[in-house]
Amino acid sequence: MIFKRILINNFGGLREKDIELTSGVNVLYGLKETEMNIVFIFVKSMFFGVPEEMQEKNGIYEKAGTEASREKYGGTIWFQHNGKDYRLTRETGAGIHNCELFCEDTREILNGENGALERILGGFSENLFDNTVMVESLSGSSSREMAKELQNKLAVLSKSGDGLVDLGRTEQMLKMWRKGYLTQKERGRKAVQREQEKLSEKLESLQNDLDGLRDQKGQVVQAQAKIYSAAGKEATVIEEQLQTIEKKNLGMVIAGILAVIVGIIGIVGRFQLTDEMSKIGMDVCIIAAVVAMVYTLTARRKLHMEFVKLKKKKVYLQSQQEKLKSSKEDIDGIYGEKLTAFTNLQSEYQEFELEMSLPTSEDLETQSLNLAMDTIKELSRSIYLEKGRKIRIRASQIFRELTDGKYIEFYGDEGQSLELCLEEGTVLAENLEKENLEMLYFSIQMAAAELFTNETVFPVILDDIFHGKNQDKLMAVFRWLKKQPRQVLLFTNNKDMADIF
Repeated sequence: MIFKRILINNFGGLREKDIELTSGVNVLYGLKETEMNIVFIFVKSMFFGVPEEMQEKNGIYEKAGTEASREKYGGTIWFQHNGKDYRLTRETGAGIHNCELFCEDTREILNGENGALERILGGFSENLFDNTVMVESLSGSSSREMAKELQNKLAVLSKSGDGLVDLGRTEQMLKMWRKGYLTQKERGRKAVQREQEKLSEKLESLQNDLDGLRDQKGQVVQAQAKIYSAAGKEATVIEEQLQTIEKKNLGMVIAGILAVIVGIIGIVGRFQLTDEMSKIGMDVCIIAAVVAMVYTLTARRKLHMEFVKLKKKKVYLQSQQEKLKSSKEDIDGIYGEKLTAFTNLQSEYQEFELEMSLPTSEDLETQSLNLAMDTIKELSRSIYLEKGRKIRIRASQIFRELTDGKYIEFYGDEGQSLELCLEEGTVLAENLEKENLEMLYFSIQMAAAELFTNETVFPVILDDIFHGKNQDKLMAVFRWLKKQPRQVLLFTNNKDMADIF
């Protein structure tokens, strides 16, 4: 692809900026740093569209209703691709997003956002554009900082130069998901732990209650044993006393009956007998019978009172036994209920312990994410070794050509410092002069541009990457660029470079 003309009507503060271009190397001298960035963003936005956040950031989007919202932002790029000339025009504003692709050879107007532009780009991605088209200068102020920046850039290009497989971002997302699952697991663990602690407190309380009930039950059993033992003896005595009273009472009844019979005989005999002596004998019988009856009645009354007293005592002893028996049964009932509750809580506590020991869904998800991250690391390493090796080989060839064979090759895996091989030995990149580091950076970028682009080869945009004044090195770069089939747009404020190119 060759850019023939870039016309910025209104974009990022630039208005009516017209840039005529030819094939080969084009030097754009005298632009400010911000203007260089705006031109690059404009070219990128023309082919890939302007994201809303970028519109806001670069001042090319305003809310409807404002004066600025009535402005249109955009421009036109004329380019040649596969032998055909095209004109790409975009207009952006409040509610306006127009993209027109016009083929000047066939005079056909194509809808740029309806697949026509994508077919021309041939799958060339926006990330690929960032990594291979725009080559910005190193920002480090010292050789050590520039070498570190070079190392990081090489690592990024080696891992996923085209940006289609962003393994680093994917790994970060997986880590975030894993962190979420681990947090969720920790919350669940703490919730289960809190429930366990509550159950443990309840179990301890029930255990104390059971211990207390066992003590009470023991005391009741002991009291019951004592009462049963004493009551048994006393009940035997009472029973013997009751039997004795019953026997005495029976004797008194018999004696009373006999007294009544004697009295009746005395009364009958007194009226029938005429002899005074006999009458006196009958009177004695009657008196004896009366005395005997009074005695038996009095004795029976005392025996009855004693009998009632003994009966009450027997009932009292039985009631005490029944009370202890009832108390024991009550304790047994409460103990049984507490024991059942204790057993149920123990089972629930064991279930929690089992639940804690078994892998949760979060554990399974975390294991899956760990496996995915391990796979990504391995894949990333594979990609890094393969792409990194190709970039290092090609970049070493370019750098060797630019330095007239002084530096044979360079190497350095991820996490290692870059080393360069010379005929007389090796040297760390951080020990190179800044100009050589800039040339090495240029070589890496050019190698990546060759390796990651397909048939859609964009021009290379160099953003003032050479700050040195070494004429020989600038001429070496110029000679190398002149031999390349790609169009080069070199933005610079370096007068010496502008003169050479």
